[in-house]
Amino acid sequence: MRQQDILKHSLQVLTNEQRRFYFDNGYLLVERCLDDDTVNRLRVAMTDLIERAETPSDCPRDFEFETTAKGRHLRQVLCAADHHPDLWDYARGPILTELAADLVGPDVMFREATISFKSPGGRGFDWHQDIVFFPSSNLSPLMMLTFLEDVTLDMGPTRVIPGTHRGPVFDHYDSQGNWLGLIGEHHKKHLCDDEAVDVTGPAGSILVTNCALVHSALPNHSVSRRPMVVMGYQSADAISYTDIPYQSRYKWEIVRGLPSPYVHTEAYELKMPPDWAEHKGVRIDNLYQ
Repeated sequence: MRQQDILKHSLQVLTNEQRRFYFDNGYLLVERCLDDDTVNRLRVAMTDLIERAETPSDCPRDFEFETTAKGRHLRQVLCAADHHPDLWDYARGPILTELAADLVGPDVMFREATISFKSPGGRGFDWHQDIVFFPSSNLSPLMMLTFLEDVTLDMGPTRVIPGTHRGPVFDHYDSQGNWLGLIGEHHKKHLCDDEAVDVTGPAGSILVTNCALVHSALPNHSVSRRPMVVMGYQSADAISYTDIPYQSRYKWEIVRGLPSPYVHTEAYELKMPPDWAEHKGVRIDNLYQ
């Protein structure tokens, strides 16, 4: 749905100023929009998944680990809504779907769910744009990052460069044509990273990022874990030109409104990602790091 058409629909949870900020900057932080009960329920789900990860025989391949100076930790859970009912209830519930509707239009499609734990010493990731992982007919896809704890600067929060969602979509291959999943060094000179904003905020906040926004994060230098629930949505009139790396059973489910009989297309250029079926779900930093 075109931006001018989205603006014709009544707002569910945002103000006109918040929606305009998102359209202009490509991101939006909505502070303290979750009540304590919701935050605590999500924290319990996170703890349940951590406990499940401690039993190797019951640990799916969607559970990814990393090793830091303090040992081996659960780094993230892909297709997280498939592994805990409270996460799927949250993904399709009014908090996130009404927020998505304010930004992509009344008909909302679910794409993916992840929990990122980012333990102390956990690594960050370099500059990239999400759209290169799931090229779509339009640029409505977005991510919603739910803060389960207060996020501070030393935790390596998400860094964004405002306005970069308006283009271009940078090459995420190196100069030899190898897939990085990150913006190649030969293109970084075009980034105004001195304009970057570190997005911090209190528990219960939600950060929304547009699929074309350039963003990154530093390592977690704090003594605390920085858990984050990450949900992906898009307008129902967007179709993906490729499959996506994460094979959730809820992928492409309409979570608000109705399926669209039309496809909305926007003109933009990007280099297609690798064949995810061949790579069996290459992550953003598997090949690079």
